[in-house]
Parts: sequence; structure tokens; C-alpha cells
Amino acid sequence: MDRKTFEYLFNKVRGASKEEIMKHAKLSEDEYDSMEGSFEEQIKEIQKDREKAADIGPEFVRLTRYLYGKTSDQQKGVHRPDAIKEIKGESIALPAVDKIEKPKLSLYDAIQNRRSTRQYSDEPLSRDELSFLFWAGFWVKDLKSTERVEFTLRNVPSAGARHPLECYLLINKVQGIEAGLYHYHPVKHELVRLEKDADIANQVYEAAMGQEMVTKSAVTFIVSAIPQRTAWRYVQRAYRYLYLDAGHVGQNISLACEAIGAGACMIGAYQDEAMNEVIGVDGREEFVIYAFSVGKKPADTSV
Repeated sequence: MDRKTFEYLFNKVRGASKEEIMKHAKLSEDEYDSMEGSFEEQIKEIQKDREKAADIGPEFVRLTRYLYGKTSDQQKGVHRPDAIKEIKGESIALPAVDKIEKPKLSLYDAIQNRRSTRQYSDEPLSRDELSFLFWAGFWVKDLKSTERVEFTLRNVPSAGARHPLECYLLINKVQGIEAGLYHYHPVKHELVRLEKDADIANQVYEAAMGQEMVTKSAVTFIVSAIPQRTAWRYVQRAYRYLYLDAGHVGQNISLACEAIGAGACMIGAYQDEAMNEVIGVDGREEFVIYAFSVGKKPADTSV
């Protein structure tokens, strides 16, 4: 979904006038008239679902209590989901985590110094530094796989060691790696190139609702969730755990950034449909759950 379509629908279902919608969505009159004819049914559906959305937060908490839980697929003997997503493509090996230089900053100082950083210097990340960030948030130190169960052990906690998160990466400035969109393989510790279109950074910018730090960063992590990995064991309660797991990763990345003289900004405001389209997922079986921009701090770190 492009920015104009999103702005049209967003304002239309909130009762904005034609003039207001054209202004916010930057539409010509012909574009507005075309959308009026194309999205009539979708608008009705959104308006109907907005009534459900009004109380979805408390209902989500209430209905994911254990009292309402059903028998899990694991208990039923349903074959376990894969713990690792395989994507084919050109791969780029990263420096082995046991070979990279270990940062000297203490944990105390990393926590004390952590701030959301939205402006970055022009200095790129090194491949070692990128490898270190993956080590902190996504790297697999052990994979356990049998016919009955498959799970990974990492440097972040996850409910039942299910680790439902996938990492996609918009690279803007990393030494020796071409700018573009990548997927991280946490067992092979390598990147798989997905897109090197020069416009991909702008697509992420648009999906992030115009937040400039995603294009000014050295890298922007786009984190998706595959709910079935966790729901296989925890059914609907799994959806609580997806967000907890994402928070664990975000905090580790934030602290790891401090250790290498970089900063991060956690991003929860993005257009779901557009961000899912950027990484090529359906928004249901896999969907974007979090993002964070990362870059070396500018000389003035108070910004």
C-alpha cells in the first residue's frame, strides 16, 4: 500500500472532507475520484472493524488468559514448525563472532549511556561491528532439531526458546557491503541479498511514515514475527510473547550499540501494510513487529 492510498483511507474512515483528504494525501481531483470508486468496499470493512478495534486491547489481554486456552498443536502431536527461515539468494558471510574484537565498555556504562539516537554521523559500521550487533540480538549459538521439536538458543530470552523473530536489514553504510535490503541467517551467520534497488531506502522511509533516521542510519533493522513458531506450543497466548521477545532483542541491540560507539532508535510507528510489502511477507503468517535504526553517533550526542 503506497503512502497516498494509506493517507486516503486513514482520513476517509475518520470522516475527513474531500478537501482535507486531498491535502493530506496529496491527491489530484482525478486521483481522489478514482480512489472513491476503487475503495468503497474496503472503507466499509475498515469502518466496521474500527468498532471492534475500540476495545481490542482489553479483549486481547482477557482472551489470552490461560482460562481460555485450547490444546496446543504440540500437545496434539502436530509436526513442529521450522526454527529457521531459509531464503535463497546471493549470500555474504559475516566475520565469525569468536574472531571479532570484543568491546570494552562495561554493562553499567552501556545502560547508563543509552539514549534513543535519531541522528547519525556519516561514518559507516564495520563488518565486525555489524557481526557484533547480530551476535547480541539474533545469532544462534545452538540449534536443537529432532522430528518432535526444533528450537534455538540465542543471547536473548524467548518463550519456550521458540524465537519467532526474523531479521531483515536495510544497509545504507557498512564497509564492504553494498547498500540494499538483506535477510539475516542466524545459524550460518550470513546475509542473503534480497534487493539492491536504489529506491529501497525510500520505500522503507515511506513505510516508516517519513522518519528520516531510517535512511540516514548505517543500517535499519526490520524485525518480523512468525507467530506459528510460538503458537505451536502456546496457542493464542503466543501473541503476548511475540512482543515480549521483540522487546528483549531491541534492548540487547540498544546496549550493544553503546558498546561500539553507535546509537539506536526503536521504531514502533510504521505503516504495517507497506512495511510488510517491503520485506515481502503476507502480514498474517509473518508480519513486521518492530524496527530500529542504527548508526554511529554524531559529535554532538545530545540530539
